[in-house]
Order: sequence, then structure tokens, then C-alpha cells
Amino acid sequence: MGTLIYDGERIDFEDRALAHLQAAITTKLRRREPFLISWKGGEPGGPARRSLWIDNAIPIRYDFDRADVGSMNTAWLSSMVEMAGRTSGLLVTEEPTDLGEYRDRRDRGTGRSVAAS
Repeated sequence: MGTLIYDGERIDFEDRALAHLQAAITTKLRRREPFLISWKGGEPGGPARRSLWIDNAIPIRYDFDRADVGSMNTAWLSSMVEMAGRTSGLLVTEEPTDLGEYRDRRDRGTGRSVAAS
């Protein structure tokens, strides 16, 4: 389980998902394009969905439990970057087995959460 630390808040994601988020976030921030990122809550009694506005002005840190998360799934990464450009923002979902599956889940808004909190 890795941790994204943003504006002092710690958010846990599976290491592989966090690696893809890091690449997508870096891509958007290099372009100076702030965006919204959302994920379904994972804690009983906690919020059903959480969101953050990602902006260059706020420090961000990524802590990984594993040094190697494998090769990047370019379809998943491309879809994350594309989604981040939408008004609704990037919805974090589990890694798809193929891009068509990812688009179907994304468009229906039924992606399962990969965040622990």
C-alpha cells in the first residue's frame, strides 16, 4: 500500500495504482493543468466518495511500499490523463484488463475503488 501525501493529507492507494496516478498527475502538472481527482471511500462510516483539486501550488509526495510495481499499463495511464482533462475529473478505478473495459466502467461511473482511505 502506497501513500499520496497532498496538502498534509495522507491517502492510501495500492502501489501499482499510485505509480500510475503519479505518472498521470505529473503529466498534468507539467502542462500546468490543474484537475480534480476522485475515488470511492474505503472506510466503513467514512465518506462514500472523496475528491481533491490537484494544483501546482500545493506540494505532493508519493511513498511506495514496493520499489518495483512492474511496467506501466499505457492504456490505463492514457485514460487517466484523458479523464483528468474532463470537467468531472479523474475517477480512480482498478486496473483494467483492456482499455475497452476501462472506458466502459469510467463512462458508467462504476469503477471500483483502489483507495484504502
